[in-house]
Parts: sequence; structure tokens; C-alpha cells
Amino acid sequence: MLEPRVAPATTTAPSRAPWARMAEPHVAGAADLGRRVADSLRRSWADRHVRRGLVGTVLVAAGSVSPAFLPADTFEDPPSPLVQRLGIEWLGTATGRVITTILLAVGIALLVDAWLRMRPTHGPKPPSLAWLLWSLPIMLAPPLFSRDAYSYAAQGQIVLRHMDPYAVGPFWVAGPFADQVDPMWVQTPAPYGPLALQVQHLVVAVFPENAYLAAIAMRVPALLAVGLLAYALPRLAERYGVSGRHALWLGVLNPLVLMHFIGGAHGDAVMVALVTFALLLASRGQLLTAAVTIAAAAAYKQTAVLALIGVVGMALQARTDLPPGAAARLRAMLRHGLVLGGVTGLAFTAITAVSGLGWGWIPNLSVPVTLRSMLSPPTFVGSVVEWLMRLFGMPESWAAAPVPVAQSIGLVAGLAGIAWITWRVAPRNPVLAVAGAFLVLCASGPVIHPWYLLWGGLLLAAVRLSARHVRAVVFVTLFFVTYGVVDATVSNGTWALGVSAALWMAARLRAHRSRAHERADQPVLTASVQPAAVQQASPQQV
Repeated sequence: MLEPRVAPATTTAPSRAPWARMAEPHVAGAADLGRRVADSLRRSWADRHVRRGLVGTVLVAAGSVSPAFLPADTFEDPPSPLVQRLGIEWLGTATGRVITTILLAVGIALLVDAWLRMRPTHGPKPPSLAWLLWSLPIMLAPPLFSRDAYSYAAQGQIVLRHMDPYAVGPFWVAGPFADQVDPMWVQTPAPYGPLALQVQHLVVAVFPENAYLAAIAMRVPALLAVGLLAYALPRLAERYGVSGRHALWLGVLNPLVLMHFIGGAHGDAVMVALVTFALLLASRGQLLTAAVTIAAAAAYKQTAVLALIGVVGMALQARTDLPPGAAARLRAMLRHGLVLGGVTGLAFTAITAVSGLGWGWIPNLSVPVTLRSMLSPPTFVGSVVEWLMRLFGMPESWAAAPVPVAQSIGLVAGLAGIAWITWRVAPRNPVLAVAGAFLVLCASGPVIHPWYLLWGGLLLAAVRLSARHVRAVVFVTLFFVTYGVVDATVSNGTWALGVSAALWMAARLRAHRSRAHERADQPVLTASVQPAAVQQASPQQV
């Protein structure tokens, strides 16, 4: 009789393919990341102030369905098919404009109120993903507070059609893509860097036949940029002895970020995020990588090159053998500046070569200057002098001179201020130096848009500031928030409601002041700070 054969028991699991074993850490890492994101979202949703701000952004999105933001032909006779299908033609009437304006103003007021209430005190830190929840309703709204997203879409279409965006303007893609561009810019070629134009090209390639959806999709790079900012800014702040939760509140949850980086889909969001990440890398001693990152930021918007000031300052801080004296510091600054600037230049050249778009942006840098911006101090002063000269009947040739003269003086003063910051501030406080350089460039330039303040303003969140300086940053933020609301209501033909909203908001801010500012945990002690220790850079890095 045959005995049954039984397979011997095994105590080890069957062997797996090598690729499966290699994939395990990545799968586990992705699952862990997913769990952490889900937990952060739950914690953010549980915060009542986050929910208040979310209601605000929902109202902003609802109030954006108006002639102030939608494409120009949406409510014309006949209205667009979608408007007819939804039966919302009445939103284009005077009554509809009033209702949407009220929704917009109340939504912004709720967002500001939530932001002020969330200022970190001795309690828990602000929810880390509040910015994401606040952004979601705005992602589907039409471009807010600016029509630049339509220009981005038109420029992406130009690249898609294999034309030179540095030689032709949106006029050359006649039809829906050109129709929504601000008439002031329809004939002007692009002034942006090659990386920005290729990203715009990539977005338009997804929606090649729909200019409106392409403009809305320009928010995707901006949202990713704000996510990078939410990662890098608190960590940069902590490396310089500043509360990371305070940096998150002041820099990332800032209402201007929601209004202009997300709502307006501005490419400045990518530039600021990459600059902040570059400074974080440099603070860790990764100077060459930081220089390459600045090149990527400059390939999006060229003003990012000013961030080299901070990277050079961090390189000086990493030197333990630097002799005392101005001459030694000057030699070290020149050496690091040449090396790091050379790396940035080479990386920028490589990006330009890969993009295939060339250097045509150089003569186009004067394009934004054609706009007369009364927010710019030099332009404002020149315009006042021009008005007075015309009032007193002076020759037209004389009256035409004050604005360009004042703008030229402003640029010279700005360059002198940046040079002083580079010499005196960068070696002691590199992050403050970069923030100051951006703000000086903004204030001395011929054109200012509200989102320009975010170039350097957000970096101030990573700098030790006194309570008085923090209040100044908050009030400047709120001035430009109310400016945006009033400007939108003027575009909607309901300016009186915008002024009323601004006055109401000012009253609410006054009521919040003691709780939002005086009781707050002081994130800083003084405006001047000893530089934080920076990791020693190896000789191969610099």
C-alpha cells in the first residue's frame, strides 16, 4: 500500500520578484503620505475658523459668476449657451450685479475674519491644509481680480501653434483665445521667461479648443506652487528661529495668496515658491542646488534672480575662516557671487535651450511699463506733477516729462537700495535681505500690482519681526485686500457696495485688533536678529 506523499511544510514566504521588493518602500511611503494628508485634512476641517474661511471662498466663487470676471460675451445678446441652459441670464442685469457683488464682498470679509482669528497664540498651530480647503471653491471660479490668466492661455496657444511668443501677441491667435485678453495687451508679445511659457503651452495642450477652460487650468501650477510654499516657508522660518506656525499663518494662509495666486492664477506664485524653496536649500548648505532652483524661478519670472543675494549671504555665513574687515567680506561676496551667479546663469541657459524659445523676452521687459500704475510711488508722484503742470497751462512737451523722470529716479534709488541691502543686510540676515530687495524693487518700479507685494512680503513671514512690524504687514495686506474688492466692484458697476464693504471690513478689523494682535504669541523679539547657523558648505559646493 502506497503511503500518501505530503509536501513538507514551509516556514518562509514564497520568494518575490526583485521589482516587487524594490517597490514595497515606495508603496508604503505613498500610503503613509496619503494617511498623513487625510489626517491633516480632517484636522483642518474640524477647525471652525477653517470652515468659516471656506464659507467665505464659496461665496467668492458664487460672486464671481458676474460680468466682472466671466468672459466678455457671456451675458451679451444672445447669452452663451451654458448661461441659457442654466437660466442665469439675470445675473448680467443690474440686480444680478448687485447680488454677485454682495456675495463677493461678504465672502472676502469672512475669509479675512477667519484669517485674523487663526493667528497663532499659545494654543494649537493653524491647520496645515487650511489653504487647500480654502482654494478648492476658487479653483472652479473664473479668473479673479485680473485677466492675466486669459493672456497666459493665449500665449500658450501661440506656442502650441509653433509661433514665437516673444515676437507676436495674442492678436495672432484670433478668436476665443484673443477675445478675452485685456485690450491693452492683445498686441504685445510675452515678457515672461521660457519655463513659464512652456508650462502655459502644456496647460493649453490639454484644452486646445477652449480658451476659458485653459485659463481656469492655469490655476493648477499656482496651486502646486502654494503647496510647495506651505512646505518650504515654515521650515525656512524655523531654521532662523521663527515660529513655523506663524510663518504658515502670515505667509501661506494670507488672503492675498488666495485672491491673487490661486484666484488670479498668476505665475508669480511659482516664482515665489521656487525662491522660498531655494532659500531653504541654501540654509541647509545645498548652495549649488539652490542656485539651480533660482534659475528655474527666473525662467518663470526674471525678477527671481534677486534671490541670489540671500544665497550669497548664506554662503558667507557658512564660512568659518572669513577674516574680519570689509575688504575680506567684499572679496568673499564677489567670489561666491561669481560662482553661484555663474551656476544660475548656466542653468538658466540650459532651460532656455531646452525650451526652444530663445532670449526674445529681453526686449519685451518694457511691456508691463506701458501701464500707468498709480500704486507705484514714482508713477504717482510724476502723475501729480504732470497734472499740476497741465493745470497751470504749461507746454505739453514739459507736462510729458515728469512721469518718465520720476520713474527713472525711482529705478536708480531702487538699485541703490538693493546694493545697500546686499552689502549690509545679506551677510547678517539673508532671508530679510531677499525680502527687502524684492520689496524695494516693487516700491521703486514704475508698475505695482497687488500680487507684486507677495514677492517679498511672504518671505517676511520667515523673518524675526517685532509685534509692531507684524501689525504693519497685516494692515498692508488688508489694504490691498480691500483695494481688490473695491476694484472688482467698480468693474461690476457697483462701486458703492465695494466702498461699503471696505468700510465694514475696516470696522471689523478694529474690533479684532486687541485679540488678533495684542494677545498673540510674539513670534519675534526684535527686527534685528543675529544670523542663524547655516550648515558648513563643502568646498565642492561653492
